[in-house]
Amino acid sequence: MKVALAMAGFLVTTLFGLDADAQDGTIAAKIRRWQAEIQGDIEVDDNGIDGTSIDVDSTFGFDDKEDFDELHVTMGLPILGRFNFQYLKGDYQGTKTLSSDITFAGTTFTASTQIDAELNLEAYTFLWQFGASTPGVIGADVGAGGIAGVKYFNIHARVDDEFGNSEETDIRAPLPVIGAYVRTNLAKFLSVEAQVHGIKFLDNFNIGLTGIFYDATIAVDAKFSGLFVGVGYRLFHMDVEYENGTDVKAQLDIEGLFFEAGLSF
Repeated sequence: MKVALAMAGFLVTTLFGLDADAQDGTIAAKIRRWQAEIQGDIEVDDNGIDGTSIDVDSTFGFDDKEDFDELHVTMGLPILGRFNFQYLKGDYQGTKTLSSDITFAGTTFTASTQIDAELNLEAYTFLWQFGASTPGVIGADVGAGGIAGVKYFNIHARVDDEFGNSEETDIRAPLPVIGAYVRTNLAKFLSVEAQVHGIKFLDNFNIGLTGIFYDATIAVDAKFSGLFVGVGYRLFHMDVEYENGTDVKAQLDIEGLFFEAGLSF
């Protein structure tokens, strides 16, 4: 009986080994260029004055893809899994002549006025990935598991007009996230990984932020002696309300192709 249990434990350990892959290295670093297109609405109330629900594409002129830059650093540890730090930064700028009045953060910008608008987004993310893998037993190395961590948002929006009127607002808050990933090697040098993390939340942490958020990616990477390059697609969705001085409602989808390159050792 003891021998049978020992053999079963060995098989489970072999077939479902802990997945600590980081592009096949213990430590990996990569940079990513994301061609991000934004769609959605933003509304900013202030001083008891209701804001207009503003389409960021047609009203602000955010109708072009912008290049977002991102840095990832990953460390894989035996038994403990993978720890990943991400830093993302990008912005949108637009100039439009208004076809109707809009109210933003307590100020009304009138029709036929030319406005300059901008939205700057920074996100700091720390994730723990933990899971299991089945190396080679079903024709490919397959790993899957869970994700837990925290994401800190720093989002700044501003509107100016030709008469010197200017208003701005911010969303600055940390947010716990959970999710899952799956990874497989199509060949020795080619891998595919998909992951999603996010949360639907109330203001349980008294940070003024409520709503839903998720960040989903799928990427294909080719590996060459510790170096890797890849391409993928990302969807960054938020439908949130934030209260901190001004009241912000943001329903935004940011999505598009990305390209990445890095090294592991």
